[in-house]
Amino acid sequence: MARSCGIHLGTRRFEIIVLDGGSKNQTLVAAEAGELDPNADNPGKALKEALAKHKVSKENVGLVVDTGSAAFRRITLPLTDAGKIEQVLKFEVEKDLPQWDIDEVVADYLVLASNDMSSDLLVTAVPKEQLSAALATCERAGAEPYEVELETTAMVNAALHSDLCPIDTAQVLVHVGEHSTAVVIMDGGQVNEMRVVHLGAFGADVPRGSEEDSPEGEVGQDDAELDSQQDTISHEALRRIRRELGRSISAARTRNDIGAVYVCGQNLPGLVGESVMDIPVEELSAFGPEGSALKQDLPTEERGRWVVAYGAALRELGGAKLSPRLRREDLTYAGTWERVEFPLAVCSLLLATLLAVMFILQQKELKILNAHGAGRWATWSNAYMMGNPKRGDRGKLSPPPDDIRTFVKKLQAGEGGSDGKPFSDDYYGATKRIDGLLRDEVAKLKKELGADTSIEQPQSALVGAHLVLDLLEKHQKDWHPSIRHIDAVTQGMGKSSGSESVRVTVTLVLLAEDIQAAASNYEAMLNELKLQPWHKNSTRSNVVSLENDKGLLIERLPIEVDVSVYYDQQRREALEAAQ
Repeated sequence: MARSCGIHLGTRRFEIIVLDGGSKNQTLVAAEAGELDPNADNPGKALKEALAKHKVSKENVGLVVDTGSAAFRRITLPLTDAGKIEQVLKFEVEKDLPQWDIDEVVADYLVLASNDMSSDLLVTAVPKEQLSAALATCERAGAEPYEVELETTAMVNAALHSDLCPIDTAQVLVHVGEHSTAVVIMDGGQVNEMRVVHLGAFGADVPRGSEEDSPEGEVGQDDAELDSQQDTISHEALRRIRRELGRSISAARTRNDIGAVYVCGQNLPGLVGESVMDIPVEELSAFGPEGSALKQDLPTEERGRWVVAYGAALRELGGAKLSPRLRREDLTYAGTWERVEFPLAVCSLLLATLLAVMFILQQKELKILNAHGAGRWATWSNAYMMGNPKRGDRGKLSPPPDDIRTFVKKLQAGEGGSDGKPFSDDYYGATKRIDGLLRDEVAKLKKELGADTSIEQPQSALVGAHLVLDLLEKHQKDWHPSIRHIDAVTQGMGKSSGSESVRVTVTLVLLAEDIQAAASNYEAMLNELKLQPWHKNSTRSNVVSLENDKGLLIERLPIEVDVSVYYDQQRREALEAAQ
């Protein structure tokens, strides 16, 4: 059976669903959620571990991204051909998206209605930056999604597959995200409208990295304060989302009466089980009837959060009715392979034949060069070293070493090595062998004379300390460092190659106008350290604020320096200057 994986990336969290089966019947293989760390070098580390844990392959992976930064517009074009619509879509929708540069967004569309003369389109616009960041996170986690979609289309595919949208009624599909809520109006089993509410279960979206971007609150708050703050945010989110749903229902232009509101995504207490404008709000149960294999493996209170990931996995199995193409600009030339496949195959065969003929001709030339070129050079070179004892000519090696004498006799006699191949078949290889034997003899003589240079000096702790001090001196006006203590020690001597380094431990004060500025300088210093070619590793250390709040004391900051990289850089620069 085919296997697919659906990945949903929110602003701070992710969910994955792994399915086995086909477009109609599926078996749940795995369902896992985790946290994304936007401040880490690899935000998707937990995602990578989850994918590796469930052995998710790079194929048949669908990605769902947050709808918060998307925009939806309805336009009518006097066109019906899909190719022509693609050509003019961005130009036509540009005037409706004044907040963006049209070249910085990806535009997709869904045909709501069409006739012989025109098409009514629902256009989706998503910033390329958001898609690039989500794809980069997945690629670093080991997944390569062929296509990307929003929470709206994934939710619709899941609902349609579960027969929640019959043709004689209208419905409202809602996905409650972390900081945004996606709303889709369905009418007669078709999409009627899409919109996004910039408010989710954890409040409105704020820039990442600020102290207000999650309900965890500020440093120093206890659990009671955090719970109170989260309850306040959830209550306000519930009130505003219910109000926006009421507006969407009131403004909906549907042929059929709206019969239900289906909700999925983050669990927002007080929404499911209630009603909006006398319309019942129910859970979007997209995993088949009660008792099915899919539902048995998912807790009841968490089924809603897996819906969009399930929709993406379902699309990879061919069970989806909507096929968004938010990556088609990246994959523009992927469909042209069939046009050049046969010509490339013919060219490859011709190239292989040409190379084979050239190889045969080159082999003949090499045999001639080996016999009349390298062979003569080897003959005269060996005579120069060994001399001619029969004629009484003394060679430059007197007496010649036993290994070299034995090898030259075998070469002159046409004998072969352990593989049975005569040395005369490859005079160049024979001369390389003699060169190696001479080098071995030179090394033995150096060792006997005490001139063995194979012992390398350990890395200099003084140079490692100076590299760190030079960096601090370079940014004296930026960070205002005041060094209290510094020491350096060479570590890893005698171990495997590449393990030796210098560990520099420095205690310093970063002076600033306030603690926040000092903390910012501390982060800048750590980032600048990582950019240095000689930097090998560094970890954060204990930080204490000064009594006057005019700086931070950083106690025993460990910095691991690879001095050999610095020496290599100096040698390269010297060579470039000499040239």
